[in-house]
Amino acid sequence: MSKELLQAKAVRKIISLVATGEYRQGQKLPAERSLCEQLNLSRGTLRKAFSELESMGVIKVIPQSGAYVQEFSHEEIPSRVLPVDFKGVSLNDIILARKAIELAAIEIVADRVTQKDIKKFEAIVVRMEKSRDKLQDFIKYDMNFHELIVKMSKNMVLITAYNSISQYHKYSQVYSSSYGDSQKTALMYHKKIVKSLGSSQSWRAVKTLALHLDNMLESIRKVG
Repeated sequence: MSKELLQAKAVRKIISLVATGEYRQGQKLPAERSLCEQLNLSRGTLRKAFSELESMGVIKVIPQSGAYVQEFSHEEIPSRVLPVDFKGVSLNDIILARKAIELAAIEIVADRVTQKDIKKFEAIVVRMEKSRDKLQDFIKYDMNFHELIVKMSKNMVLITAYNSISQYHKYSQVYSSSYGDSQKTALMYHKKIVKSLGSSQSWRAVKTLALHLDNMLESIRKVG
């Protein structure tokens, strides 16, 4: 892969980490050496990526200190660092793809879920509830919840499919956090999903998750 493509990949990855709350406004990014290892980049390529990110207003590099996340506008993001054909992918498209993957996954999970597994879901819901006033954290835990459903299916086809759309899912948060469920409604559905997983009736879990995703689709259509 060329240095230019590696640089764009690094820019894209860091923006998605910021957009989903992995790194928040004012937070210092990991040291260059750590990021180079994480992203499999040379230090020179990473520094070029930093320079581009700084020009977009995503980060501010302070000499002898490090790179810090700034508040930024998605309008400053050049199309070349976005996922392929991102502008042609709607939130509606993303959720329809998620439905196909997540409903199949939760049916598998519900048939073999353990109490230990349920506690993992409950712990994420608790974090979501505590983060209702911190949108980036709320979005991050919301995504963690759905990622856990797919991961617990242990079906590599579903996991691979979900991973293949995760970048679009993450970038959708850059463009709008107002689409989909309100936080109150999202919490309600997540709690119902956890309860349905504990019912030993897989159809309940599938139905509850389907209602949640359908509600998100309806909210998007109303806004759109």
